[in-house]
Amino acid sequence: MRATISPSALRGVGRSLRLRRIGRVALWALVALLLIRGTESVLAPTPEPRQAPAGAKGSPLGPASTAFAVSFARAYLANPSLRRLGDRFAEGVTPKVGAGTTGREVAQAEVAQTRRLGGGRAIVTVACELLGGRVLYLAVPIVRNSAGEVAALGAPSLVAAPETAGLEAERTQPLSGADAGAIGELVDRFLAAYVSTSEPADLSYYVAPRTSVAPIGGLRLVGTPNVRESQDEGGPDRTVIASVRARDEASGVTYFLSYRLELVRRERWYVSAVEGGLR
Repeated sequence: MRATISPSALRGVGRSLRLRRIGRVALWALVALLLIRGTESVLAPTPEPRQAPAGAKGSPLGPASTAFAVSFARAYLANPSLRRLGDRFAEGVTPKVGAGTTGREVAQAEVAQTRRLGGGRAIVTVACELLGGRVLYLAVPIVRNSAGEVAALGAPSLVAAPETAGLEAERTQPLSGADAGAIGELVDRFLAAYVSTSEPADLSYYVAPRTSVAPIGGLRLVGTPNVRESQDEGGPDRTVIASVRARDEASGVTYFLSYRLELVRRERWYVSAVEGGLR
């Protein structure tokens, strides 16, 4: 006996098959959309960080930028020719620079001031101490791209030293009182050992008990220190500022130095700290 299917049942089966096909099409369309969106997110470039506004605080230039500026300043003062400096400028920049094969040799250089201009650009002022002792300040315009590459935007400029804060100088006075002689002798003998020796044990007689000070070594005092005491400090202890000349035994260069020493009194006077020195 053959079974018969009513027309309404056939219509229901057809509708079910069409819905299944529509569902499969919608599913594959969703999968394709997700794949396309995922590919776009992978291939899309990473947005660059926003540049800090000019003069912004708390956003110093990176080491690569400051190192480039220092290197450029040294090279420029040594030989300001385009042939020597051409590969240090950004693409498309052809600045007018100096001429000659030799210039001023820089003994040491460091960044004195930075100013951001936005768009990866900045002005870096480099303090360059020449062999003769003169200090020149060279303002170097630089640019840094998203890949971290740094180049000069043009010729630098010689500028005046950056302004210092409008603060009053520390008030000092000559050593006075019954202990002036003992303090002066302690400072003389301590500094002579501090700049010449490399062994902390050589300073043990001069520094306070349970205190250690790391010496410099390699220098020799020239003349006698000029010692003054601070008027801004109170209490039984003393703070003295000693100005000295020290000669580098290796190079023969003589430096003018100033040391701020903290002194304490026990059975006699001791040095308890050297400002900025390692302890």
